[in-house]
Amino acid sequence: MAFDKNISVKPIKFGTTDVTFDERGSSFLAMRRIQWCKDGDEPDESKARLELRKWIVDKDGSELANKGFSFLTDDGPHELAKALVKEGFGKTGEILGELVKRDDFKDAVNNFGKDEEDGSDEDYFDMRQLLTNLDVVEDEE
Repeated sequence: MAFDKNISVKPIKFGTTDVTFDERGSSFLAMRRIQWCKDGDEPDESKARLELRKWIVDKDGSELANKGFSFLTDDGPHELAKALVKEGFGKTGEILGELVKRDDFKDAVNNFGKDEEDGSDEDYFDMRQLLTNLDVVEDEE
């Protein structure tokens, strides 16, 4: 696929996903939901993709896109998060702190370890209660 250098495209940000996760000097790495639009084209949020990209801030404060990528599938970001945690990246306390804020946390904990085939309705513990009472459990042992 050949690129036409005479066509101007610009990034259009959608949603609230705009996270800077690393920076040094005038460069930063960000996760954003973006659609790249040709001048004159109408932005379409359904065409926006989650991407990870290096950005450079020039002297006048403008952001210049550098190398980056968007995910091939909707599962890509989930698989990346799982792989990073599995490989030991992220501070466990910070990750747990973010997980307990999620709406699906309690259901995920209650269903953790359940075999879908056994049809068990047995409730499991509430991970939030376990985490908030952790030092009490440790003291009893």
